[in-house]
Amino acid sequence: MSAFVVVGVFIVTTTEILSLVSLFNFVAILLAWSLFNLGLLVTIVRQKYHRETIADLTKAIYLLPQQLSWFLASLLLGIIIVIALIGVIAVVAPPNTWDSMTYHMSRVMHWIQNGSVAHYPTYNLPQLFHPPFAEFSITHLQILSKSDRFANLIQWFSAIGSAIGVSLIAKELNADQRGQVFTVVFAATIPMGILQASSTQNDYVVTFWLVCLAYYVLLSFKTQEKRYIFWFIGASLGLGILTKSSAYLYGFPFMVWFSLIQLWRYRWRWHAWQTIGFTTAIAIILNVGHYWRNFELFNSFLGTPKNFAVAYKIEVISFPTFLSNVIRNMGLHLDIIRTLRLEQFITPITGIANKLILLFHDLIGVDMFDPRTTAQSYSGIPGISFDENVAGNPLHLFIIFSVIFYFLLRKKLRRDRHLLTYQLVTIACFFMLCLMLKIQAYQSRHHLAIFIFFAPVVGIILSHIPLQKLANTIAILLIVTSLPWVLQNKFRPIAAEANIFNLSRIEQYFINRPQLQKPYVQAAQTILTTECKNIGLSLGEGTSVGNEYWEYPFWVLLKKSQPQIHIENVNAQNISLSKAEKYPHNNFAPCAIIAVRNLKVPQIESMIFKNRLFTTTMSSPPVKVLIPK
Repeated sequence: MSAFVVVGVFIVTTTEILSLVSLFNFVAILLAWSLFNLGLLVTIVRQKYHRETIADLTKAIYLLPQQLSWFLASLLLGIIIVIALIGVIAVVAPPNTWDSMTYHMSRVMHWIQNGSVAHYPTYNLPQLFHPPFAEFSITHLQILSKSDRFANLIQWFSAIGSAIGVSLIAKELNADQRGQVFTVVFAATIPMGILQASSTQNDYVVTFWLVCLAYYVLLSFKTQEKRYIFWFIGASLGLGILTKSSAYLYGFPFMVWFSLIQLWRYRWRWHAWQTIGFTTAIAIILNVGHYWRNFELFNSFLGTPKNFAVAYKIEVISFPTFLSNVIRNMGLHLDIIRTLRLEQFITPITGIANKLILLFHDLIGVDMFDPRTTAQSYSGIPGISFDENVAGNPLHLFIIFSVIFYFLLRKKLRRDRHLLTYQLVTIACFFMLCLMLKIQAYQSRHHLAIFIFFAPVVGIILSHIPLQKLANTIAILLIVTSLPWVLQNKFRPIAAEANIFNLSRIEQYFINRPQLQKPYVQAAQTILTTECKNIGLSLGEGTSVGNEYWEYPFWVLLKKSQPQIHIENVNAQNISLSKAEKYPHNNFAPCAIIAVRNLKVPQIESMIFKNRLFTTTMSSPPVKVLIPK
């Protein structure tokens, strides 16, 4: 866990420093990692205790199968198989998540081309203001491998790290070996987590950093003499908020818990405030670069445009609207009948549950679809899904409610102060989400961290129930029912007629929108038949284009054949246009422009850029290629 955090800080530090001097390139990154690894090697060789640690680790790995019962060993073997299959998917399949096509992978390509993570002109502002750590990591891999072959592995490693982390949290909460194994089984079989772990989304990355935060907070309560733990708390929080803004919501309750313990321990003396200030300063320092870039362009550290904030932030806060959001958020995970494949024997409950939620809203006097608390994408309780954007976790939610109920019944468990407080803090994280964000169809992505946080609670309670055969059955059920999400990922399937092994890599990029493959390929081929090396992109029109225009496939199609091609967005009518007027972007002179327009709006036939008229030479709706007349 400590190594993960150190590497995360190293990635941020090298990225920011090299970007300042526009040296974020292959040679500099290779040199930085070589020096880093050389330093680690020298440390291992020169310090005896590291040799002892390696010897102890080797011995522990060798003895582990002998220490585990055959049942627990079988559970871990099942989880290893699940994780390995997801790893195969992550390596074989290319990035093809919708958000990857619009901003995750597009910003990576701009950074590589610019040799810097400085803001640039773009049609998709989330490329600029969204927290960038996951993409920082992808960029390092992409620069070193000169491909996107390993881009999905950032989330995969985060899934592995999260499983390790929650097992350690369970240990700090006094779980035995059985409880730790059950914890890992619960965490590794979450449907949303399985789907996300082979993608270039960032929900599992932020989840991992939050798990690190929770673990080090717990560790600080028992080992106050080890001051370095405070550095890890600050670094974990900083890396989390540099990955995804949801870390502000989820990190807050854990930091309140940590701060209250410090203040109580040192009786509100100066040392407590020093510790709290130190951890907070570490978190802020890791985000300074991104904060400054946002402030310089958007006049805000978070950089969130008003129209984007309105789409996500709740506009009215009251107790009834809070209750509404709590119920509707949990409602995203209610299709348990189809999850267990029992729809042939039992009628799915989603329709009844949706009616009950509507009745509940009538009772509390709240409009279930009030635009002030509800995003346009939300339409009620969803059915079973293998889509990494909307998948629910019904079985896991049912188990969470069951173990909480059992916890409340058992006086001995209720007396465990740390276990009780940990649950309350985790519930507070969920309440923070319900209080601050509008409900949307994609909200279950944000719930991944909550389910992961609950894994240690589930593991501990299952290991305590008298009916151990029941606990064993639940663990087996979790692994077995997770397999459909491993094999039938909607965008990266391995058990389908068209799968990641028989579809071409280009086809897989467009698996979300296959109708775009032909026009995108034709546009790229048109460009490649010329000697043009400076390509402009015109993606939509107006100040707020939205998230419908895919940019990344053009980078793949053009730069794979002609690496020296330079691509920039042109005539973006938003706040990033100011970047087009500054060096080096003000020197960009395209010899061709690729224009993409929604078929519902008037199609473009010509365009003026820097006093040059560009006219259509190739048209394959919704894509056109324009060249100077």
